[in-house]
Amino acid sequence: MKKILGLVSSQRKLANGEILIKEAAASIGEEFELELIKLPELNLQPCKACYACLVPDQRCPITDDLYFLLDRIKEADGIILTSPCYVLGPAAITKLFGDRTIALVQHLDELWGKPCVIITTAGIKGWEGYTLSALIASARFLGLDIKDAHMFLGALPGETLVNPESMERIRALGASLFGKPRQSEAGQCPTCWSELWKFPTPNHAVCPLCGQEAEVRYNENGIQWNFSETGHRFEKEALKEHFQVWLVDQVREFGNRRKELSLIRNRYKGQDKWIKLN
Repeated sequence: MKKILGLVSSQRKLANGEILIKEAAASIGEEFELELIKLPELNLQPCKACYACLVPDQRCPITDDLYFLLDRIKEADGIILTSPCYVLGPAAITKLFGDRTIALVQHLDELWGKPCVIITTAGIKGWEGYTLSALIASARFLGLDIKDAHMFLGALPGETLVNPESMERIRALGASLFGKPRQSEAGQCPTCWSELWKFPTPNHAVCPLCGQEAEVRYNENGIQWNFSETGHRFEKEALKEHFQVWLVDQVREFGNRRKELSLIRNRYKGQDKWIKLN
């Protein structure tokens, strides 16, 4: 029996994300056990950038629910991650979780390749923002294998499944969790599925998430994307190099250059007027 972990980012009861998780899980085509965690109910604190978690066998010193959540992800056979779109981006709790990636990536070998599908919701077409791309990036940083990801429209709880096409789509998404992954869609990065692109020079596009490059031309058939260098940022060895080697080297570098850098930092010491709560 497969164990599925559903991560819900909304504080609403029976919100669209929760409903979609349950419908997706019911569509996997085999026996399953679904466990749900409402992320806003966890105590997840901001990363302090202390880098203590980079020390081998050292956990993040913040006392919160991060490792409770990590253990649940490790135990699951598949993950369903959801978030509503708030102000053109995912719910803030997903960013708090994502900002602790430095600690989580130290467990990359245990997380690598675990199947995941991503569900996001927005109330109005055209107001989806960067929600889906942000959640895809967060999951890829953890080494999860994204099998499918989709933005569903519906502002009211339950509204996302009013449309029969949405019901068909969520069932296909659920079936892909332990099945065949879908391919990237038109306009998405073929490497990481991001919907965001930078254009540093005319006709030259770069995915800001994974680094995939493309030449973009327009002809009588419409926009033509000619993809060249593949983005490597979310490959296992690239993640390990960044989070387990480069960052460690940066900590050492700071120790070696502390006096030099203190000359700059000390210029900004003074009687600062910080506003604090009473």
